[in-house]
Amino acid sequence: MAKTVGQRAAELGMKAMGKIFEDPRRAKAIAQAIGGLQKAKAALDDVQEKALRAAGLVTREDFKDAGKRLSALKRRCRDLAEELDQLITEKKK
Repeated sequence: MAKTVGQRAAELGMKAMGKIFEDPRRAKAIAQAIGGLQKAKAALDDVQEKALRAAGLVTREDFKDAGKRLSALKRRCRDLAEELDQLITEKKK
């Protein structure tokens, strides 16, 4: 079966990554660089959140929390509607 261009590209990429990480010093340097980038992103996210809050704006977490609360309210409304339907059905009998 012939490989697709994507499959060949993935294999080539994996081969290249294997070569890059062959040298332990290079692998360590890359890992440290990635770790530094992750810390920088976390710091930037923190500053952004503080700035948004200081300006009285909502953050990504605020939207996530509101979405979760809305979903919980929808479930509760559905449950209450089902209970009400059962009570009405029982009362009719």
